Amino acid sequence: MTAPTTTAAGGTAAGRVLALAATEVRLILRNKTVAVSSLVLPLGLGVLWAFQFGGVDDPARHAVSITLQLAVALAMGVYLTATQTLVARRHSGVLKRMRTSGLSDRGLIVATLAPSVVLGVVQLVVFAVVNVGIGAPSPNDPLPLVLAVMGGLALVVTAALATSIVTPSPERAQITTLPLMFVMLGVGVVAAIAPGEGWWPALSVMPGGAIGDLAQLAMTGGSWAAGTAGMPAIVPPLAALVAWPLVLGAVALRRFRWDPRR
Repeated sequence: MTAPTTTAAGGTAAGRVLALAATEVRLILRNKTVAVSSLVLPLGLGVLWAFQFGGVDDPARHAVSITLQLAVALAMGVYLTATQTLVARRHSGVLKRMRTSGLSDRGLIVATLAPSVVLGVVQLVVFAVVNVGIGAPSPNDPLPLVLAVMGGLALVVTAALATSIVTPSPERAQITTLPLMFVMLGVGVVAAIAPGEGWWPALSVMPGGAIGDLAQLAMTGGSWAAGTAGMPAIVPPLAALVAWPLVLGAVALRRFRWDPRR
């Protein structure tokens, strides 16, 4: 684990961040367990769902597939991997030692988490290519889909920082990340297929629900039509995707620990 310390010793601040991030990518790919859980499994599930929902020219049906793909890439490809990486570096003492390397705390966190984000984005690109290849309909309004990706990434990155606070070891990350992963997958799918009446719109306040709503709006349109309380339909899920990272980021900022938990 001396490679990150050595790599970050020289060069500009941006160069040290990139060098450390590149080292983190290699460490992630060398760990077979992490590579399978963060790359192989999400990719396999996302492609399976693409074919399962393919062949039908129904935008609402494909919104469910897109929601599942977003949720699995964000939850497993980014959130789980980022939490495991952060906790592993802290547990081994590398994270604390790196604070003396000349990197700022912010730069160190960015370098540690950026590889997980890049791997997640790569998965989303693969899913998009597969969806186009099987003839899935194009989004009626791409803006909600872009916002779902950006808001989802902010959500899972801040969630990884917050979850690391209560995760004593890399092995325990498999457990502490389960609640949010289940919420993003389960609630996201329900929100993507739920009617817009009754209490169903309340699912928008949940992380996965907001992603499902935005995916549905992207595929079927109606983002600016009147929704809950007369607001444009895009406002509640977008507000939820802004609020959750702010809350989780505030928790992480106040309670994040650099020292290993015993």
